[in-house]
Amino acid sequence: MMNSVFVQLRRRRESLLERPFWRLASHFVSRLFSAGSSDSEESALGLGVGAILALLAAPGGFITIFLFSKYSSTIRFAHNITNFDAYSASLSDQYFFLAYSLSITGIATILKWDSIFPDRRDYMNLAPLPVPTRHIFLANFVAILSIAVLFAFDVNAVSAVFFPVLVTMEKRFADFLRFAPMHAGGVLLASLFIFFALFALIGTLMLLLPRALFRRLSLYLRVSLVVVLLALLSTSLVVPNLIRAPGPHPILRWLPTVWFLELSRSWIGQADPQFSWLAPFAARATIGVVLWAAAVYVISYYRHFIRIPEMLDVKISRGNLRFRIPVWMEKILLRDPFERGCYAFALKTLFRNDLHSLLAGAFAGLGLVMSSQILLDAVTRRFSVRGAIPDSDFLAAPLVLAYFIVCGLRFVFELPAELKANWVHQAIVDRDKNRLVPLARKLLLTFVWPWLILLALPTYAHFWGWTLALEHIAFLLLVTFCLADLLLRRYRKIPFTCGYSAWKQSATVRIVMHGMGFLACAAIVPDLERSFLIKGPFALPVVCALIFAAWLWFKRQDRDEYVDTSLIFEDSPEPAVEVLSLSRL
Repeated sequence: MMNSVFVQLRRRRESLLERPFWRLASHFVSRLFSAGSSDSEESALGLGVGAILALLAAPGGFITIFLFSKYSSTIRFAHNITNFDAYSASLSDQYFFLAYSLSITGIATILKWDSIFPDRRDYMNLAPLPVPTRHIFLANFVAILSIAVLFAFDVNAVSAVFFPVLVTMEKRFADFLRFAPMHAGGVLLASLFIFFALFALIGTLMLLLPRALFRRLSLYLRVSLVVVLLALLSTSLVVPNLIRAPGPHPILRWLPTVWFLELSRSWIGQADPQFSWLAPFAARATIGVVLWAAAVYVISYYRHFIRIPEMLDVKISRGNLRFRIPVWMEKILLRDPFERGCYAFALKTLFRNDLHSLLAGAFAGLGLVMSSQILLDAVTRRFSVRGAIPDSDFLAAPLVLAYFIVCGLRFVFELPAELKANWVHQAIVDRDKNRLVPLARKLLLTFVWPWLILLALPTYAHFWGWTLALEHIAFLLLVTFCLADLLLRRYRKIPFTCGYSAWKQSATVRIVMHGMGFLACAAIVPDLERSFLIKGPFALPVVCALIFAAWLWFKRQDRDEYVDTSLIFEDSPEPAVEVLSLSRL
């Protein structure tokens, strides 16, 4: 039965693709997913359409599983919880799913920012064809709308079903049939709202700004929007409590997540009286951004498509990103021409490549959001900044930010900028002389140590004195140095020049280890540091000396003459069968 259905659907799809219009729409859909050639930096991740959709849908499913203990009557009975209203308790979880849906859809849209409008290759291939321009326009619009709906459904596919099951598991089936569509409708509208809002923003900027200025500001704007969306996701820790407060903060009315929360809860009769007027406003805002996006798209599309022949076939490098390494850095930090050349190459690639800049900015933004949340929690609820010894939260904030920056850059180093160009490094560099670990460590610490010394040190000195500030910053410098060295253990690649293996058997273990590392930086390490600060002014320096000595001992023990240390330019997957190669002995 199912096979016959799939066969009919496949035949229907093939018949539609025989028509020019739907063939164009299919081309634009595949273009939005691929966004480049097979050797481009985005395809270097090795993720197909199915893998992308699975990654977007998976977090919602895992988070729903974690909520089982909250709504399970058996677990509540074990904890002696008797007064429990599932609808009232679901407010914070509904807000989180709305914030997650809005943020993930927005970030996915930002990553595909440059692919929404046709490029020069599309013009050269489509303009000579006997296809009206309006058909190209409508096919691209259908593709964009299809991707928007697909992202909205995919991000919320699992949670839109299982979360209503948890909320209504002790109620009637009719309650599930009532709650599930309302919750799904709210999160889907939130996803569509942010997609068309960003889409309208792109078109508006293309209309108002000159092309050169638009391209120059585009990267900075996208990184800023990623940070804003991550900050919006983090509000799920605070906003639900503010909504329940008797005197809610007026800033809540400006959050789109609150609009759609009240809209979805008004459909089930659970809207907050203080914000009930935001429910119709959410619907009107969605209709408004859709109409705005459509109007801007019509104007900007024709303007952009017609002017493609006037554009250069190559991108001009941004003048504001031309820089030279200071002479003192070349003499003190960069020891030889190899380090100087690779250091400059890595910095220029990171700042000039949109994908690498966006990913690095996303990690830094997430770290900034988490560290700000830690500081806000410490200041508003529990602790004072005028104590003799700062609390663990104040000690943890810069370490959390540094952790996200270091881990994010380490991940970005694995993504090649352009594999077609790495022949230059292969031809010039001696593969048997691996000096990449010190070089990559300097690159990682370049984005951490300056702000620790120039910003964090004076701040801690202002509140707790120079003695404690110097001890704390010295400890952070040492911890980040050891963290960077640990992440670069047996590193054998020049950043941005090696093909990336899509998925390794150790990838899951690495994800778990990074999660444990975050917990250590957010709680364990700051608590240990504070305990040593309490013991006296010389306890922490002694600990730093012991840590450095242990690091030196570990580096000496880690040397293995049988381990291959030559440079690699292609990260091949691990073989399914290991051989002993006895014939070589």
